[in-house]
Amino acid sequence: MSRSRGFTLLEALVTLVIVALIVTLLMQALHQSLDLRVRLLRHQSEARVSSLQEHWFRESVAGAMADLPDAFGRMEGRADSLVLVTLQPVGTRGVARVRWWLEPVDGGHALHYADPEWEDITVMPGPLDEARFEYLAPGGEWTDRFIPEANDSIVLPRMVRLRALTADGSVDWMVPLLADPRLPILLRPLDPGTVGL
Repeated sequence: MSRSRGFTLLEALVTLVIVALIVTLLMQALHQSLDLRVRLLRHQSEARVSSLQEHWFRESVAGAMADLPDAFGRMEGRADSLVLVTLQPVGTRGVARVRWWLEPVDGGHALHYADPEWEDITVMPGPLDEARFEYLAPGGEWTDRFIPEANDSIVLPRMVRLRALTADGSVDWMVPLLADPRLPILLRPLDPGTVGL
């Protein structure tokens, strides 16, 4: 009489233990890969937001143009604020006077923006530590103030820079101004002794 041979209880237990170990390892690997995916997506989202913030700043500042004080107004640059006339405002079309400024928050500053369409946008909530605007003067030196006098023909700096420290590193946005830094001849006020056209 022949008896068919099946699994013994010991063999079945060993097989179940091995399968349980494999499933545990696979679940740990799946958990780690999902965690890595979440971290990568968060990093990608933060990088995208950071890139957009920098793009807004660069576009509006690079589009700066010279103007008379009694029109849109001349550029006024301080360590904590920047007001300028630009061809590339963030919230509206055409030429507009815009303002970038650093507003105090807990632990530092936040970067804000305003134009005729948008009164106050928090571009970078911060906290930004040691944040400041700097200006490359025509002579080639960096300064934290650029406010032309009424009789100055050069009314724009060569470059504007925003510097700050964040929790993730540093911000150092340098933007060359594309427009001629001098007031165009047709926009310059006439001397009292000259005859107008």
